[in-house]
Amino acid sequence: MTSLGEPSIPTGAAQTDEATVRYIVSPGYALRGWKLLPFAIQHLYRTGTEFFRPDEFRLLEACDGQTDIAWASLTEGERERYEHWERGGFIRRAKPGDRLLPHQRYRFYDARFKESVQWSITGRCNFRCRHCFMSAPHAAQGEPSWEQLMTMLDAFERCGVHNLSLTGGEPMFRRDFWDLMDEILRRGMNIPTLYSNGLLITDGFLDELEERHMHPAIQFSFDGVGHHDWMRGVPGAERAVIDALRRCQERGVPTSVSMVICRESKDSIRESVNLMASLGVYGMKVGNASPQGEWLNEPEHYLSQAETYEAFMDYIPHYFEDGMPLSITMEGFFSYEKPDALIHSINEKDIPEDLFPKAQMCGHVRRSMYVSPQGHVLPCMSMVGGPIEEQFPNMLETPLEEILDKDSLYMDMVSFTVADFMEHNPDCRDCAYRCSCCGGCRAIAVRDHPIDYLSKDLVACEYYRGGWKDKKDALLREIGVLD
Repeated sequence: MTSLGEPSIPTGAAQTDEATVRYIVSPGYALRGWKLLPFAIQHLYRTGTEFFRPDEFRLLEACDGQTDIAWASLTEGERERYEHWERGGFIRRAKPGDRLLPHQRYRFYDARFKESVQWSITGRCNFRCRHCFMSAPHAAQGEPSWEQLMTMLDAFERCGVHNLSLTGGEPMFRRDFWDLMDEILRRGMNIPTLYSNGLLITDGFLDELEERHMHPAIQFSFDGVGHHDWMRGVPGAERAVIDALRRCQERGVPTSVSMVICRESKDSIRESVNLMASLGVYGMKVGNASPQGEWLNEPEHYLSQAETYEAFMDYIPHYFEDGMPLSITMEGFFSYEKPDALIHSINEKDIPEDLFPKAQMCGHVRRSMYVSPQGHVLPCMSMVGGPIEEQFPNMLETPLEEILDKDSLYMDMVSFTVADFMEHNPDCRDCAYRCSCCGGCRAIAVRDHPIDYLSKDLVACEYYRGGWKDKKDALLREIGVLD
């Protein structure tokens, strides 16, 4: 277990010469524990859980507003730990009468730790997106009943899954959407993100959020200036999402955007990014459509991976010319995060070979999961709709506690290491890029090998063996943003 890193909420220094001091866990935090990870603090209004050693947690448990902490009897390290937490805002000096609120007190969940879930509450949609990988235009995933939703929500609550990001289909298309929001709110759970095509994000919708004091970020889909209507299959879709983004901007609702490019729209990245930035979007993901679901019927519009990378290379100089208008991620190829000016690529893991037996194949799956409209528990949403989905456990058939604690493909994915991948793909052990690639992304790998989770990620192979990493790095050095 790791101790708390530097907290991000400043409140001031904490030096003291007093004989005793009382601390209390700050509002917005709660003490929690799970199987194998029994000592933790969790932020209640954003994603964030940190774990402690037992000796550290004993110090934190004394921060109840009632316990006198004998300052002089503490070791130097213990005093530094309290001061560190106070500076960061995890704890504060207690005032007379302060007590921990009931929901802040320690609670242990008899389940393996999961911090968040991306939950498809419906497989239905009000758009007809021609590239939908889960075939929502045909409602291929169906829609869970209210009773099934409650079965899943009960399980999330029992297992201490605090953060529920709602997606679909189009989640707001459910007639009982606000009933579900109220039920989540009643249980004290958090909704970090809503995913939407934008058509139903009206002033009335935003009013409903404000009345409930709910402040989720909203991620919109936008597939290119002049191309969005065609990709989404609905006239006026582009105007609708722009209007929705403008409403959010006026209300101070944080927004991000996901853009899918195709042969016709690949040259619209620059115009689209700048438009989104002008509408207050803080981050944008740009990627190629997965050849599954509805997009299987559109091969003439596909971009090869090389063509996708070429489109990214064409755009990157414009991104810097335009002043890095927002944070951007380009399908594992290139990312720039503001305000830290962090340039990276998720394709570049750079793990020493001697750490392969401990390095996890997928870090994302250790903290979060995706649940499909049919109840399948998967590592991420892009695996839904493919042949591998049926191999995953279903939480409408098996209690989530068992899924997270028994042998299953899902828990195998949590446990698989880079060494397991290399054993499964012996030719990769001799690859010059093995320590940087480390097998790539599992969700992308199963696109080409639908039932083999440990198969090669051919996109990562193209990135390295196709010379695209070297070309990108040379371009970034030419621009002057890479040494």
